[in-house]
Amino acid sequence: MSNLGAPQDQHLNKWLGHGTSSSCPWGDMSATNTNAYQTRPDTGITRRYDFTITKGTAAPDGVEAELLLINSQFPGPLIECDWGDWLEITVHNNVSDEGTAIHWHGILQQETAWMDGVPGIAQCPIAPGSSYTYRFKPDLYGTCWYHSHYEAQAVSGLSGPIVIHGPTHVDYDIDLGPITVSDYYHEYYDTITEGFLENEVEVTLSDNNLINGKNSYDNNGAPLASFNFTSGKTHRLRLINTSAFAVQKISIDDYKMTVMANDLVPINPYETDVVTLGPGQRSDVLVYGKGEPTDSTWLRAYKPPNCSPGKQGSYLATAAIFYENADRTENPTSQPGSNAYNDYCGNDPLSQTVPAYPLAPGDPSVTEIIPIELRPNGSSNLWYLANRTFRVDYNDPQLLNARNGKLEFPHIQNVHNYGSNSSLRFIIENPGFQPHPVHIHGHNFWVLQEGPCADNETIFPHGQPEFAHVFSPGEASDRFGGRPGSSHQRGLHVSPVDEYLERRRSDRPKPMIIGNYGTCWDGSIVNPSNPQRRDVQMLLPGHYIVVQWNQDNPGIWPLHCHIAWHLSAGMGWTILERPDDFYNSMSISNAMSQTCTDWDAWTNYHIVDQIDGGL
Repeated sequence: MSNLGAPQDQHLNKWLGHGTSSSCPWGDMSATNTNAYQTRPDTGITRRYDFTITKGTAAPDGVEAELLLINSQFPGPLIECDWGDWLEITVHNNVSDEGTAIHWHGILQQETAWMDGVPGIAQCPIAPGSSYTYRFKPDLYGTCWYHSHYEAQAVSGLSGPIVIHGPTHVDYDIDLGPITVSDYYHEYYDTITEGFLENEVEVTLSDNNLINGKNSYDNNGAPLASFNFTSGKTHRLRLINTSAFAVQKISIDDYKMTVMANDLVPINPYETDVVTLGPGQRSDVLVYGKGEPTDSTWLRAYKPPNCSPGKQGSYLATAAIFYENADRTENPTSQPGSNAYNDYCGNDPLSQTVPAYPLAPGDPSVTEIIPIELRPNGSSNLWYLANRTFRVDYNDPQLLNARNGKLEFPHIQNVHNYGSNSSLRFIIENPGFQPHPVHIHGHNFWVLQEGPCADNETIFPHGQPEFAHVFSPGEASDRFGGRPGSSHQRGLHVSPVDEYLERRRSDRPKPMIIGNYGTCWDGSIVNPSNPQRRDVQMLLPGHYIVVQWNQDNPGIWPLHCHIAWHLSAGMGWTILERPDDFYNSMSISNAMSQTCTDWDAWTNYHIVDQIDGGL
């Protein structure tokens, strides 16, 4: 399996360097003086990796299960580079009956949109027995990860961490490297997807929770992850939530953490005792080694049942932190902090998460209101965004069509051509009962505001479509953690939604209406001169978020929920951005030719049973 979180796991250097040079690759560029979206170093170095994907049996929690492995490892190998390097990763698909494609989560792919790794959009799948080489230059720096974007393969192990070394605006001594936290299923992903689409919701209840791919199950004695602290030193922990479904609460008993980055965005540091991450999110934190050289303590990853239901006993993963002279034969005896098991599903307040390099969003060219609904569709329930669901065609990638000037797409692909508009603002409204980690490809978005939004009369002023399945405000607020407890005040209106609606009924302003939908947003922006930026933001039940980004990256970019089962059931919106800028691009044509030729040849003799949206 993987050495991540094992006693022999090595600390990371602050940069890799190249050849005989030991100088810092980014020179005097820093998190506070350099706009990384526009300026980056060029080291002239290419870091190469070779991945072989196989299907095999493994037992990360002591229970044998069928998993997808990369170089026989789960989680997959660490990819490491310096800011300014190129990455070249060759993927060999040795799974006999499934295609695959690898998405590099958080990498903007500026000028390499065809390397985004999304089948049916940026490429055809890599056919069984075939190989494909991804080549791109990471735009930003920090902590991210890669995962399959073919169906829900990532749920069954096809993922791993990425570290892009870059400037740091907060001092530390030791980089512990990536710490992945994830829910875990003993059943293979396709069985779960099929059950979910047949309304057997219980199949999405996870069996366990893992830290760096390790935990015991039902006290079976399987090894736990462990990490090495040094007394008197400050440690960097790169936290990554690679879950299919689970919101994760990460804490260290009796320790504070200083948050220094969210996703790939350095932020002004702040202190907390628990970090909340939705699926796909990352946070870099610093922890001072205040213990004695003989001490030990627990690191905990907890998935609150109200945010992410699981099977009994599946909610907690622990990893031991040992100081340099601790007795490793004895488990720590530390106790959880008061907030370790809190049940709030949202991220930290927007007022607290301020980027280190300030950027203001300005006024958007286009504003969309996008309500979320769950509706029956024959024997299945599907997710709809503004009355549209989503499914890709593996044999006909959208980017290749757009490159060829074909800008009309089948309705089911949910492609929206925003042309050369300079910026987009989306008001995404969730009147339902489940949280949604909203992720965008090709960009970081500004998160302008969030707040309560469970009033169907406001969201659907013209009435809801027939068969719409929007849960009541009470369910939205209470069933899945739609409001925080008293210890997590957020500077937003968080009183019970029913009381809020009652106060509004007699004297409420007319909502802004765009197209068929209205919005609960009052137009206010948190930190308007420098709002939070990231690539995943939690959207609570009975709430809205307002996100905005500049259209400065020509391509086709999905915006979707990062819960695997929600994406499988159609919760995606596809953004066609500045198609004139890549019309007739030979780079797109050449990149597509290999994967599509191989995929077409394989599908001529094999039936692809695509039962879900494809991503």
